[in-house]
Amino acid sequence: MPKKIAASILGVMLLLALCAPAVSAFETGPAPQDFCPLELELDMMRRGLANVNVFTDGLLVLQGGKIIYERYAPGWGRDTPHRMYSVTKSIVSALVGIAIGEKKIESVKQKVAEFYPDATIAPGQECKLDMTIEHLLTHSSGLPGDSDSSDAAWWDAPDSGRAAFEMPQAAAPGERYAYSSGPGMQALGGLLSRAVGMDLFDYAKLKLFGPLGMDSVTWDTAAGDGRNYGGFGIAMTPEDMLRFGILLLNDGVWEGKRIIPSEYIKAAHPPSPNRDNYGYLFRSYSDSPGYEDALRAAGFFGQFICILPEQDMVIVRTGSAGPVVKTVIGAALGNEIANWLFMHIIYPIAPLHGVPLRYFMETM
Repeated sequence: MPKKIAASILGVMLLLALCAPAVSAFETGPAPQDFCPLELELDMMRRGLANVNVFTDGLLVLQGGKIIYERYAPGWGRDTPHRMYSVTKSIVSALVGIAIGEKKIESVKQKVAEFYPDATIAPGQECKLDMTIEHLLTHSSGLPGDSDSSDAAWWDAPDSGRAAFEMPQAAAPGERYAYSSGPGMQALGGLLSRAVGMDLFDYAKLKLFGPLGMDSVTWDTAAGDGRNYGGFGIAMTPEDMLRFGILLLNDGVWEGKRIIPSEYIKAAHPPSPNRDNYGYLFRSYSDSPGYEDALRAAGFFGQFICILPEQDMVIVRTGSAGPVVKTVIGAALGNEIANWLFMHIIYPIAPLHGVPLRYFMETM
């Protein structure tokens, strides 16, 4: 065959390959006879309601290694990135487990102060020295919770993790459960970044996102030091959410390679010392029989990655009530009034004070 003809054929084949639609790594399969889509949809709406949202943007179900159900609202799809809000916390938990497996962190019992030798411990705050990584993972560090304080000084600090750790204690470590999207999670994120010697996102791409093929992920950063948020800020597609869920379903193993230590995953399950339905930044799925080993990564506005080992199932759900409500109010009353209502009515009564107001104004 003449070289010019062979080159032309090769060029056409390459062009066809480049123009061909992307093929998902996941096969579809028939749903079991007892699978009821309506029941699932209603259950996800009910769970979403607890996260201030009944509007489902996407629902993706994998069972037995195959996708058995999939539905998206207009404008959304399997490859459309979606804000994850507090699902970020579960990702950070997985990264802590990976760092422990690599001996970058000794254990969850290691003292937080060891990672912040340059921190200033104010008089009367000596209880900080008793704070462990496990306290941060279970929201029992005693740092201000989301409903404790509107002080987000760490947001603009030149070292957001250290500034979060230095914030005045609302309680002694281990004394109570207080969900802390701001200080608690930023202290954990900063600690992890110091332990591994790189930004959280870079470490995640190297040890988690990269190996799993999660190439859609983005991760917002703090205003002061450009460090990734520990408690929120990740966006990813439903398919990449599914990949993370499959990793946990397979006990931390992906394609035959151990990613997260099995011992850590077992410890991450609820209950934790101060909360029956919360573990290491993961929630329980249900109190019903058959769901004892189930986990749920959950974020504001109804972002869910549900791992159900006994059912060999992963459920991914996304939602975005905030933009919908804001758009409706804005259309009816004007954007200025909609923003005023959020800032002066909704935000003050919602338990979101650990997260700066302007972050929500920018992302909703």
